Amino acid sequence: MRITRTLTRRAAVAASLAVVGSLFAVPSGASAASSRHGIEWFQERHGLPGTGSVDRATATALRQASDAELHRAFRTAADLGPEELANARTVIGVGKGAQIPEQGQVIALMTAMQESKFVNYLTPVDHDSLGIFQQRPSTGWGTPEQITDVATSSKSFYGVAPFGSNPGLIQIAGWETMPPGEVCQAVQRSAYPDRYAQWEQFARDLLAREGPSVPPIP
Repeated sequence: MRITRTLTRRAAVAASLAVVGSLFAVPSGASAASSRHGIEWFQERHGLPGTGSVDRATATALRQASDAELHRAFRTAADLGPEELANARTVIGVGKGAQIPEQGQVIALMTAMQESKFVNYLTPVDHDSLGIFQQRPSTGWGTPEQITDVATSSKSFYGVAPFGSNPGLIQIAGWETMPPGEVCQAVQRSAYPDRYAQWEQFARDLLAREGPSVPPIP
């Protein structure tokens, strides 16, 4: 009798596990779609042509997307579009050319990721903010032409440009030992100071992947 009851209980447990498993099972053919991410996934989600490159419509949608959706779209550096990846490499190259430590390069990458996803905005989206760092001509970051030149705007962010009235990275006292997100905010003075930190690991992975092959940009 005891053996029979044990077998019965085991059968009941097995049946319950089978039911639970069926609830969470991925339908045949759906696993690839459910694991997709990147620019093409984002474009498809928003009914845009899946080009993998960021056009004006995609850039606008990125500006309006939630953090959760952006984290789904951008999991690794490979999820950036080709132009955006090239812009990220420019940020790294300028940092190298200015002898900015890797921690400073990570902070610059975090900032650009939060502000623009490395899209070089040539026309204002928020007030008069432009470029990958969303710098504003009206607040002393330079002319629109300077701000929308990725190498020049990177120099402004690092604090090594020969123009501008705002403190850049290296003008922030003690930046080397501050939490990276706080340094981003100290330079940018954003209305959303806590949002930079979420991109720290992405920025570190991006630098580890791309940094070794990027030449210094003087």
